[in-house]
Amino acid sequence: MSLKSTKEQLQQLLADEDNKVIALSGKWGTGKSYMWDQVKNSSGNDKVKGALYASLFGLSTIEQIKLKLIQSAVPTMESNPKFWAGSKQLFDSGVKILEGFHKGFSVLNDVGLIFAPAMLREKFIVLDDIERKHEKLNIDEVLGFIDEFTQQHGARFVLILNSDQLDKRHVWETLREKVVDQELRLKTSAAEAFQIAVGLTPSHYADHIFATVEACGLTNIRIIRKVIKAGNRILGDRRDLSSAVLSRVIPSTVFLAAIHYKGIEGGPDFNFILAQGTARYWSHLFDNEEAETEESKKNSKWNLLMNKVGISGCDTFELLVVEFLESGLFDVTKVAEIIDRYVTEADMTSACVACRKFLEESKWNHRLTETELIAQATEVASKSHLMDANMVTSLHKTIMELPEGKLIADAAMMRWIEAFRAKNSEEVELEKFSHWKLHPLIEAEFKRISARIQANTSVLDVCLYMANNRSWSARQEEVLKSATVQDMEAAIRSSSIKDMSLFMFQMLDMCTNKATLYVRFGSAMDNFIQACKNIVEDPVSSRLGKLVKSLFADANLAHLIGPQPEAPAV
Repeated sequence: MSLKSTKEQLQQLLADEDNKVIALSGKWGTGKSYMWDQVKNSSGNDKVKGALYASLFGLSTIEQIKLKLIQSAVPTMESNPKFWAGSKQLFDSGVKILEGFHKGFSVLNDVGLIFAPAMLREKFIVLDDIERKHEKLNIDEVLGFIDEFTQQHGARFVLILNSDQLDKRHVWETLREKVVDQELRLKTSAAEAFQIAVGLTPSHYADHIFATVEACGLTNIRIIRKVIKAGNRILGDRRDLSSAVLSRVIPSTVFLAAIHYKGIEGGPDFNFILAQGTARYWSHLFDNEEAETEESKKNSKWNLLMNKVGISGCDTFELLVVEFLESGLFDVTKVAEIIDRYVTEADMTSACVACRKFLEESKWNHRLTETELIAQATEVASKSHLMDANMVTSLHKTIMELPEGKLIADAAMMRWIEAFRAKNSEEVELEKFSHWKLHPLIEAEFKRISARIQANTSVLDVCLYMANNRSWSARQEEVLKSATVQDMEAAIRSSSIKDMSLFMFQMLDMCTNKATLYVRFGSAMDNFIQACKNIVEDPVSSRLGKLVKSLFADANLAHLIGPQPEAPAV
């Protein structure tokens, strides 16, 4: 039952005097206490307006509950003295009598308990956080207290509890069976929860935050407020951000904050989110031979949720958001730099947003006519040069399926290729799309660029990269596989002393693990060894030859470049 309808139902139940005990249950943070305050403040019934409140959180005795309720009555006495006239007179006179009899009596600790029946008589009593009571407070005592004050003192109760926080379900089942006349279960919608949260914690980015909150299904008002605060803190007071930029930064900010504050039940962890779009993510996604497991089912569920939220990949911005959520600190300068970069890329972001919208519309909006789709396709295709390789591939495929869409699709593809050639793309862009099934024309462009880069990359470049980074890519593997004996010898003879030493140590290390690395680098190690033999056997390069022999000897690989001297006779 939504917040609005639950509120209306509660007002009706309160109007019926026969309902002595009304229960209001629901998940933690969904607005039960907030709704009760609204009902109480707007009520025309003095008893409801003057309702007494006590949270049972941590209370271990009935006496503590009574004290809480009496303390709750003090401000009500001041605001509505007429309503409390009889009880206050009896209370004041009792205090004077007992204080005169024994100075040890204190107003709250002793007199208050003695006169609790008179103070609470025919009052509305709200007991909150029942599930959080101290374990020493037996549920039977609570039942006895409710029964006594409803049957003997004409009191009425509203019981509020978080049904998802009950460790011992029998506590609530006992209450419901023994004393509850009517129960309302609150199921606040994401829209209702957000409306309350943003009213308490305003934001310039409310519309964009709400879209992600609703996609995530967040209904906990406290958590939504924390999410809004995180967004406000990270984005600051930048009201000039375009819708495209906000569509890039808000979804991941809200989603990561919702995970951090436990707002998504059974949600993924940060590592899963940060891996989105990486090689590890795609290798897992395309591993079709892997049997379906509970883990893979969860991953599929999370991927669907991320797609719904609008997160297709992560970069430094998401890392900074995670750092902020975990530590409470973040680098304002770095965040500003990233957002400034997003602003400069606003046209690209806008084009991607428009493309995603078109792809979704063409798939789901069956009410659109072919003419309307062609018009949208023409508009989106004019921005194809601002998209990445995968997106323009999807765009081309979708437009091709439309009647008379071929000319538009092909024009979009050629516009992208011309822009790609003008950018003189680097390896990082090629690696990014290595797991995608791309349009043949794009694949051909990537292969052309890859071949050009490979041709301009020497075996020395590769070894220096591997020595400095302790890693390599497919391009480095191809360069080493195709390196000849002459390439290896030239690298040794012509490089600087520093570079030559790094080259030698890297190749000797690979020779030590030759059996393991052969599948990746082929004959690279054999060609290196032959190049070293040539240098050792060259009388013109005697000093370099001696250096090479000593390096092989130090690596326990001397046997690879020549016969070993016989041991001297004893």
